[in-house]
Amino acid sequence: MAKEKIRDLATFYELPLKQRKAIMLMFPGNLTQEKIIADLQVASSTFYNWKTHEQFRKAQQEYNHYMLIDLTPEAIVTMRKLLNAKSEMVRFNAAKDILDRSMTGLEDAQRRKTVADAKIAESKLADLEDDKDDQMDALTDMLGKLAKNVPKDDQNDD
Repeated sequence: MAKEKIRDLATFYELPLKQRKAIMLMFPGNLTQEKIIADLQVASSTFYNWKTHEQFRKAQQEYNHYMLIDLTPEAIVTMRKLLNAKSEMVRFNAAKDILDRSMTGLEDAQRRKTVADAKIAESKLADLEDDKDDQMDALTDMLGKLAKNVPKDDQNDD
């Protein structure tokens, strides 16, 4: 589990500790930038500079993705509970959200199936081409053997 976390957060763990802490403080979205800067005890220009670097942004994306995956099961349970809410609008929105997400999964599955079918078809075509080559080789051998048994025109029966 720890190896997977390190792999999933490779760029994040390459950053210095204060930059990692900045990303962690930014994730919930409930702190102002001024509060984060004060907690980190860095100059505001330093903080804003970090945010412009590609590695920092990539690390932030990794961290956000990692944290959201961790929250997914709880979110699903909440959506399921909302299907029984008193408000018709809440029930509708919960059902729509679940269906929208499940359709995305079906589209991904369909795309994977299409790719797999294409690979199978390519493999079958390659096998047919190999068989055709093998058949041509066998036919050439057979014609060669027959040619040895056919009398030449200059061998007349006189």
